[in-house]
Amino acid sequence: MDIQTLYKMKSKFVAREVGSELIIVPLTGNVAQMSELFTLNETAKFLWESISENASDEDIAKLLTDEFEVDAETARKDVSAFLANMDVLLKK
Repeated sequence: MDIQTLYKMKSKFVAREVGSELIIVPLTGNVAQMSELFTLNETAKFLWESISENASDEDIAKLLTDEFEVDAETARKDVSAFLANMDVLLKK
């Protein structure tokens, strides 16, 4: 999955902040599927909230290096891991 695919899917979720985590719940016909909610930690929450219409994987990695004390290579790996995890979760 890439950032743009995930961006297009974001509208099919409702998100609520709980402490430093973000809970996302898929919607089916405007009804939340509470049996399928996902909890995102602080980093994943930042990535989820940073996804925008014109963002690329590299743009998101750069935002990650700016926000957290992480080098560019680690940020790229974190973005790739996040996208892979979201791909698995969203295909369930």
